[in-house]
Formats: sequence, C-alpha cells, structure tokens
Amino acid sequence: MSAHAVADVKIPVALTHASSEKISRHEMLRWVNTTVQAEYTKIEDLCSGVAYCQMMEMIFPHSVGLKKIKMNPKLEHEYVHNLKLFQMAFTRINYEKSVPIERLIKKRFQDNFEFLQWFKKFYDVHAAGKENLKVPITQKPQVPQAMKPAKKALNKDGGPAMTPPTANSTRLNEDEASTPKTVQALQETKEKLTEQTAILLNERNFYYNKLLEVEKVLKEFTDRSELCERAMAILYATDADIQSAGFNEPVCHTAEL
Repeated sequence: MSAHAVADVKIPVALTHASSEKISRHEMLRWVNTTVQAEYTKIEDLCSGVAYCQMMEMIFPHSVGLKKIKMNPKLEHEYVHNLKLFQMAFTRINYEKSVPIERLIKKRFQDNFEFLQWFKKFYDVHAAGKENLKVPITQKPQVPQAMKPAKKALNKDGGPAMTPPTANSTRLNEDEASTPKTVQALQETKEKLTEQTAILLNERNFYYNKLLEVEKVLKEFTDRSELCERAMAILYATDADIQSAGFNEPVCHTAEL
C-alpha cells in the first residue's frame, strides 16, 4: 500500500428535514469561511468547488490532489474541473455519493445550500475525533532548474570526441537507477498517472451520461423532424460510417434551425 492510500469510509450520512433547518445560511457561510480561512460572501460562490476540495483534504488527506485544484476559478469549466476532483475524492475513499455538478455550477442558491447542508453533516461525522485539522496549503508547481551544459572534449578535427561507455560507467548508471530518490520519483510518477487515468475515466462517464440524456430526449419526439433524425444519426454513427462519409478529422457542424 502506498503512503498516500486513503482509508475506506462506510458511515452513511443522511440529511433529514429537521437537521436542515438548524443552521441558517449566514451561520453556514461563517462555518465555511472559518474552516478554510476564506471570505465567501454568498452560498452560491461555493459552486467553484475550491472550499469542498480543501475541506475534503482536511478530513481525508491525499484524497483530492491539491496541486490540481484551480484556486481562482472564473469560468464554468474551471468549476466543473474542481467539482470533478471533489467527486473523485469520494471514489477514492469508497463512499457512494454523487455530486450534483450540473446543478451546482448554475449558481442557484437552493441547490448549493442543500448540498452544503449535506456536506457539513458529512464533515462533522468524519472530522469527529480528528484534532488539529488545518487548511491544506497548496503547493506551487516546481520549476525545474536549467542544467548547465557540460564541456565537451574535441577531437583533432574540432568536433566532439566520442567516448565509448565503459564497464564502470554502465555500473554507475545502474546504481543510480536503483537509488531511493529514483525509486521515489518513479513511484510518484506512477501515482500521478493512476490519478490522471481516474480523472479521464470520470470525465468520459460524465460526457457519456450527457449523450444518454440527449438520446432520451430525442426518443420522446413521436414525429421525427429532420433535426432529430440527423442528431440520432450522429449519435449512432460508427467509425466506419464517419470514414465512409469522408471525414478524416472531427468536424463541428452547426444545425440550421
């Protein structure tokens, strides 16, 4: 098990009508700002996903991946990015919870307030007994230092001299490859690739579910218009159909309404 393994969570959290009325919107906002040391002024601002990712990382370290959080999101796709990281955190702790991303990013008060009420109860349950919870500090990306070019030996013609590898130099490279620093770097790369794969799979499922919803809506039309027929043809098209139509690269067509 890696050092960043996250424990499974089996405690279900249900939000009852009685518990949802105990805390006002102002108290909830004050709780968020105190917990993550922020200055949110509206419940709707939590749709950015930043606070949720921070609080999730506080109670379940390494469940989010702080380096991937967009700390100052301005656009909708940046909100979606953060909320997907938040959703993946539930997957990593093996807790079944679907984050209503589509509703939250619309910035409606009621949707965001209801979800915040649920998450506060989730946070209180799983933060119980954990002392000294602090806001995780996001690390800035490290800029690799430029390596100084080594001086090359010149042959008699003025060109670089070729130095054949020796047994000692080969052995040195093998020893460097097995050092703890190299092993740690490879392990971090492996974990990063695993995390990226999980995000890609989650994103694929996200857009696949959108296509299923579009298909469902199109099937509700009893009198198929030309637009519906063309949309259904695109949804059911195979790679062979696209190639036979003469499209070598993906092309975005705008339907004429």
